[in-house]
Amino acid sequence: MQHRLLFLLLLPLSLAWPCTAQNQPDAKPTKPAAAAKSAAPKTKSAPAQTKPATTQPKATAEADVLERASQLMLDRKYESAYKVLNRFDPKHRRPAVVLKKMELAINYNLRSREYEAFGFRDLEPLERLDSLRVRYSRAAIPYSFPIERTLLSLKKQYPTNYKISRALGDYYYQVLQCDCAEAEKSPKTLMALVSRNYTTANAHGLGDFTSYYALGYVHMLRNRFAESVTPFKRAIKLRPSYAWTHFHLAYCYNELKQLAKAGEEARAAARYFTDDPQMKSDALYMVEDIERRLATTTPSGSKTSSKKKM
Repeated sequence: MQHRLLFLLLLPLSLAWPCTAQNQPDAKPTKPAAAAKSAAPKTKSAPAQTKPATTQPKATAEADVLERASQLMLDRKYESAYKVLNRFDPKHRRPAVVLKKMELAINYNLRSREYEAFGFRDLEPLERLDSLRVRYSRAAIPYSFPIERTLLSLKKQYPTNYKISRALGDYYYQVLQCDCAEAEKSPKTLMALVSRNYTTANAHGLGDFTSYYALGYVHMLRNRFAESVTPFKRAIKLRPSYAWTHFHLAYCYNELKQLAKAGEEARAAARYFTDDPQMKSDALYMVEDIERRLATTTPSGSKTSSKKKM
């Protein structure tokens, strides 16, 4: 089998970002300032005077800030969205706002410096972000936002906020894919960090397709094939037609010598690789190889046939 196939594709984080889970406010809206108290009378004969109430603008509620930023992102006004978030939380101390900043920074930056500072742009209707990244390869990177350091600091302050663990898993998984940050961390270290943080998040009800797929994938890359099976199966339940999950699960079953299950998953992978003829061919090759091996191990006269229709 062509082992190169195992390392061809990692799921883009932007395909399944858990926006709904991460964008809930973590703090209650602040209350408006109270009006100033009436001043005491200056003299006995003068009527009591009341100073005008000082008018203080109502602090923008966190939920409103997140909603406005989300709408700006839908409108592809990425720099405006970051400014809205950063004005509200310039020191990166509010978990829900930080997680929204991270979503924006990782997926929609114009430029990044090792995921510690970012540049953004508000797009016009016909502009494409990927094209602009090539065109503006020397654009300014004015916004400091060290993602890892910020998340680790928040984790110390809010140890039971498991959305932060989930965000750390997302972050390390993205770095593992892009090789664009954390240069001092080896792939082995990054995989361990992905595994640790996704395992914690999944255990506290924050798992989704991305976290289960990524967890299965890093287990597989670490040759922990038995540990890969459960998260891959969970990912398949959440997104049955994603061919790569079936393909990788087939490989794990193959390594575990569970050939019948491996063949079933390889056939599913071939079925769902509709837009990738090469991978469809590779999946079918896996099916044929497994069936040949099953034929040599199945006792003669067995009622079970290893061949099934696609």
